[in-house]
Amino acid sequence: MDRLSVSLNDKSLAIIQKYQTKYDTTQADVIRRALHWMSIIEEPAEKVSVENILTYVDYLGDNEHLILDIAHWKSIFIEIGEGSKKFWDDVRKTGDFHRKEYFDKGIRDVQQILNYIEKTNWYSLKVDSKNSFTLILATSESVRFIKTFFEGFFSNFPQKVEITEENMKIRINVH
Repeated sequence: MDRLSVSLNDKSLAIIQKYQTKYDTTQADVIRRALHWMSIIEEPAEKVSVENILTYVDYLGDNEHLILDIAHWKSIFIEIGEGSKKFWDDVRKTGDFHRKEYFDKGIRDVQQILNYIEKTNWYSLKVDSKNSFTLILATSESVRFIKTFFEGFFSNFPQKVEITEENMKIRINVH
């Protein structure tokens, strides 16, 4: 085993001490664990930003969300067709519920919300201006679902938010 001597700033030392206490272990063991986790996270972080990875963990960690192939997503909407009034009312209510949930997490700015939900791959977000956004949908079959979800989401929002739809795109304008 090799020995290594390292100079640490106060912040780095505080982090090591935090984990040393948490795991009741040595500083060397904390460093070894950190290197182990760095080697695990390095490759995925080359494909996806750490922010996205943390959002995925947030979505999936409580088992309230699932991963769905876009082909399945599209097939579901083709099968649903028009859908019932109850279905669309439920989608709208779910949007409002998510607004409350995101507010509890401190996600309150429209762009921040759209960036966060973009990680689900429902759409790609294009920021047109500070108060204007375009959602470019992954599949045209999902337009009514996503529009209805956001209508519910922004129905009790502190700011007035206008949602319009056009050719596989949803425009969101904050007034």
